[in-house]
Amino acid sequence: MTGYRELAEVVLGLLPADVQFGDIRVVRRTHEQVLVELDGPGEVNYDDSLGLGLRVLIGGQWGFAATHRLDPQGLDAVVGQAVGQARAAGGGRVVLGEPVTTRDTWSSPMVVDPFTVPLSTKLDLLSATVKEASTAGPLVQQIEASVDFYRDEKVFANTEGAMIEQTLTESGGGLMVNAGDGNDVQRRSFPQGVPRQIRGQRGDFATAGFEHVLSLGLPENAARVASEAVALLSAPQCPDEVTTLVAGSNQLAMVLHECAGHPMEADRALGTEASLAGGTYATPERRGNFRWGTPIVSAYADATIPGGLGSFKYDDEGTPAQRTQLVKDGIFTGYMSSREYAGALGGQSTGQARADGWQRLPLVRMTNICLEPGESSLDEMIAGTKRGILVDTNRGFSIDDQRMNFRFQTEIGWEIRDGKVGRMLKNCTYQSDTPTFWGSLDALGGPDEWRVHGVPSCNKGEPLQVAHVGHGTVPGRFQKVQVGR
Repeated sequence: MTGYRELAEVVLGLLPADVQFGDIRVVRRTHEQVLVELDGPGEVNYDDSLGLGLRVLIGGQWGFAATHRLDPQGLDAVVGQAVGQARAAGGGRVVLGEPVTTRDTWSSPMVVDPFTVPLSTKLDLLSATVKEASTAGPLVQQIEASVDFYRDEKVFANTEGAMIEQTLTESGGGLMVNAGDGNDVQRRSFPQGVPRQIRGQRGDFATAGFEHVLSLGLPENAARVASEAVALLSAPQCPDEVTTLVAGSNQLAMVLHECAGHPMEADRALGTEASLAGGTYATPERRGNFRWGTPIVSAYADATIPGGLGSFKYDDEGTPAQRTQLVKDGIFTGYMSSREYAGALGGQSTGQARADGWQRLPLVRMTNICLEPGESSLDEMIAGTKRGILVDTNRGFSIDDQRMNFRFQTEIGWEIRDGKVGRMLKNCTYQSDTPTFWGSLDALGGPDEWRVHGVPSCNKGEPLQVAHVGHGTVPGRFQKVQVGR
């Protein structure tokens, strides 16, 4: 990051005297994507972007501008735009709380730098994965195997004295298989699904190096995953009934994301954010008294988890990463916040201000949203179920604009009869509302089954910002859930 620190100091030195507060982020983002499809050549995409974002506070109102022009004319222009915007807005009431004065340098840990691994190694891994998946037979119509690698090199500085250099390296990969027989099409993904149709950026991600991709076992699982896609074509439909639902750790990650993550963002609770996800049931008067779930469920946001895709040392306001309790013993207890929204709620930032690159304003975003593990296990939940279904791998969802009522679809399911897993089921769905669903939870997997799922596609804001988040979850069992409708 040679020269980035000096660049930040130059811009802060250009600010006029009536600026109450200013911060600057100089960010270089590198992204490499390698993708191999069935009967297709390998595809490689490489992006490298460098620029800066400047935020100023004048008269209690924000101004923000960004530029990729790092010459003197570009720096003068970005200062003029941000300052002009704040002065024109006027009359704000932003309160930031305690100053941030940290000076530090930090890089996320990794074993193998993914940007030093030869392209041929990545193509060989994905080609082997596709080859194994193709052994499932002629009903396999589409195979997509991909890996993605990100590096953010950031310098953050503010007028309070902070100067932080931070480098984040993220790695991930996955497999998607579609099978069809002329009457039906079914999909299986590994290690996890994605909530929307995108090329690449599939699978499981971590703040780590190439060793994370190798740990996924893509070639080793490819034939099984493809065979499941084919088997789903002839599987019976998920029944329409109220029954016991056992959800895998992978599936509960997305439920937690939508039922606790987005609703407990402070900007949404205070009514200044509604794009893409609407408002929230988690309004301030409900904090501390709203029954979110049974007493065995507690949830938290934690940006300090080693390797979590939502992990870092400092957020994009220079606030240290930390753990924030969101639900305690079934009661909604707290919010994720930035300095501004913590100030509006009368507290200190919980360190969740994050921006999708240099050209975007920091928003309140999830980090790693996690369930505290319970005392059961997936095998024990199944053995203790007389009749129900087991579901996993999210395929899609819908949720209302207050994050209360929802319907999830999964890629695969199995019936449970007399404590044993039975037939495979297709087109599994379940619906409920947030407090009823989590209020029906009667068992959670133990610490041995707890793992963090890295999701690189959390959307929020206008213009759209994509955040990389993690979810630490275990399998869970829920009673009297409507499925198959």
